Amino acid sequence: MKPTLLRPGTLLLALLLFGVNAPAAPDIRVLVDVSGSMKTTDPQNLRIPALKLLAELLPANATAGIWLFDQSVVPLMPVATVTPQWKQKARASAGKIHSRGLFTHIEAALAAASRDWQAGAADSDRHLVLLTDGKVDVSKDPAASADSRARVLGAQLADLKAKGVRIHAIALSADVDAELLERLAKGTDGWRENAPTAAALQRAFLHIFEQAASPDTLPLSGNSFSVDASVSEVTLLVFRAASAAPLVLKDPAGREHTAAVASDSISWQSDTGYDLVTLRTPAPGSWSFSGPTDPDNRALVVTDLSLDLHAVPSHLMPGQQVVLSAGLNEHGQPIERADFLKIVTTAAAFTGDAGTGDMLDMPLDTRAFRYVSSTSPHLVAGTYELTVRARSGTFEREKRQRVEVHAAPLSFTAKSSAGADGNRPRLQIQWASEAALVKPASITGYVLIEGPDGFRDARELASSDAGPKALDLELPGGGQYDVSPLAVMDSVDGHVLSLRLAAQTLMVDGPPASALAAPPTPAPPVPVPTAPPLSLGQVALLVLGGNLLLALVLGPLWWKTRQKEVPSKGVSL
Repeated sequence: MKPTLLRPGTLLLALLLFGVNAPAAPDIRVLVDVSGSMKTTDPQNLRIPALKLLAELLPANATAGIWLFDQSVVPLMPVATVTPQWKQKARASAGKIHSRGLFTHIEAALAAASRDWQAGAADSDRHLVLLTDGKVDVSKDPAASADSRARVLGAQLADLKAKGVRIHAIALSADVDAELLERLAKGTDGWRENAPTAAALQRAFLHIFEQAASPDTLPLSGNSFSVDASVSEVTLLVFRAASAAPLVLKDPAGREHTAAVASDSISWQSDTGYDLVTLRTPAPGSWSFSGPTDPDNRALVVTDLSLDLHAVPSHLMPGQQVVLSAGLNEHGQPIERADFLKIVTTAAAFTGDAGTGDMLDMPLDTRAFRYVSSTSPHLVAGTYELTVRARSGTFEREKRQRVEVHAAPLSFTAKSSAGADGNRPRLQIQWASEAALVKPASITGYVLIEGPDGFRDARELASSDAGPKALDLELPGGGQYDVSPLAVMDSVDGHVLSLRLAAQTLMVDGPPASALAAPPTPAPPVPVPTAPPLSLGQVALLVLGGNLLLALVLGPLWWKTRQKEVPSKGVSL
């Protein structure tokens, strides 16, 4: 069902998509907090099944490593290519997760997990997953912890950005340093997920896995999915309550499968909160499973026919333009057969809370052999799940990603002060910018002020390292004024944003401009009369009169010169 369309005039996002080749295999490093406070926030140690789930979901071509951290950092799984053996060892090692640490040394954990990464690797796909329930806490000295936190948000964050790392943070407590996690995630275009309960941790790991690995999935219709002949493996993830009946899986032939019955082609893992079922060379056709529906259930696939979606930024803002296009790959290579691509229908859906969001058709661009949205979504601030689905009569593919649309990263407040003793009222404008999203020193633009009797004034935004400077200006008088800013700025991830903020209207106390004493105006200078233009006849008379006057003056002088026989040549008159 199409969600309710929201079209606010203050938010205009253009989602365009560039076609690119398949990205590099992801390199995912996981940091798990084992400080003593976890005894309260995770009393059942549900970090263990959650980490097992993440390890099982990692694609076979990925690179991964796992560390435990408290006052020190201990490797749990060394960095290596993900293989079935790596996954088996990770499941066994997850049992070493504890809650006995004294401190929470986030700085040391980030440094240990990223030490072998070098800056400038443009083709890399690097991710750090940080699970914590606390704050930077490195010793009993609060000043030492404050210094460590400052280094994390300063030099260390800058270093991780230079290395192309995206930081995904999971907060397992309301007492977590929310600002720290927000700045780490937003500053690297990562994702932050709140797990208000330990039971929500598994779903948080799923969402972050989808942000990092962008797996192909089969669309679920209720509790059923359709397998096509190009699918070599399906991993079915089904979330369930502890009291739920055992999961039953039904294949296209109607045969039922359960965890109690062993099978060479089906692997079954049941853990706290979920079932993970792997189907090798599954029979084509419709499969179904028992239990209530759940929006986080997934059917992930390994397939020769995959959907290629260029990553959309995890954080979007008004005025930002990003690209959205999808293509189909066969054996990792783009399909460039227009006859095949024309029979595939592709669409994108942004689904937010309470059914808000938007849906976009993605028609085929036959020149690029990709499906590109021709319109822009209209979204209010909030969190959305982006689902891109390609469908034909023989197969379906789907990709999911979470997107947060932020409120404007620049805001202002306008207030006025009444003039005293016959003085005119004044207008003051204060600014606030979100340093986690934009660079304050880059903000430029202007403010338009409109008031009664046709008053209009435009003022430039003078910027500083902290953002635009406050404005203070004199108004001609009381009445209703509208303040409308337009600003251009750089986001922390390098995008240029053009932002028109919603106008603020305020009533200014004081008499109208016509009632206030106007400053004395100096009298205008007396104009000098200008001579009227001369006619042709007047010009001729002036020339004739001038010649006669010249003859009267020079005639006697010429006669005397002749009488004295003085040569006239060379005489200067």
